[in-house]
Amino acid sequence: MPRLRPALSALSACLLLAACQSTPPAAPPPAPATPYRGAVLAVDQTERGVQIVLPGSVLFESGKATFQQAEAAPFLNRVAQLLLTKTDKRVAVEGHTDTDGSANLNEQLSLARARAVADALSSRGVPAARLEAAGFSFRRPVASNSTEDGKRLNRRVELVVLGEQLATLTANEPPGAFESAWARLRSLIEQGRVQAVDAAAPK
Repeated sequence: MPRLRPALSALSACLLLAACQSTPPAAPPPAPATPYRGAVLAVDQTERGVQIVLPGSVLFESGKATFQQAEAAPFLNRVAQLLLTKTDKRVAVEGHTDTDGSANLNEQLSLARARAVADALSSRGVPAARLEAAGFSFRRPVASNSTEDGKRLNRRVELVVLGEQLATLTANEPPGAFESAWARLRSLIEQGRVQAVDAAAPK
């Protein structure tokens, strides 16, 4: 028996070496995902295409069609990036107002807001031929104009990427880069921060 010990030891060493060589090294743990810190766009799929709602509180003050440039830039840059890299569809750029002021004034103001956004996107490389600006005054409110928060939501510009699918625009984009515009509005209403659109809202 003592003569078998060196042979058994050698055999054990060979088996151990073979086992070590056949086992792949453990893969390093995946790096934690970096949280998205860019502009979050409010989007929804509609029958017309993909709707993008620019934040009125960032872009426009009451009675004005000029941007707060620093606050607006991240949102406009993000929209332009998507329009240039994800789609070649035409884009309806639609301006809206609250109910302060006359109908004629708001008609002009809503169109001026739409044109301001279209011009800003054009300056960022989006072909002007793809952008169609229109103004709808206060005829399409998303919240009641009875509160200042509601008015702020109504002072907005919406873009509709005509005939496009939301899955196309959001494909391979980082988590947290988008939110549902309508889900956000419902949340504000449920929290009591804004009121739903009045049944007697101006048409």
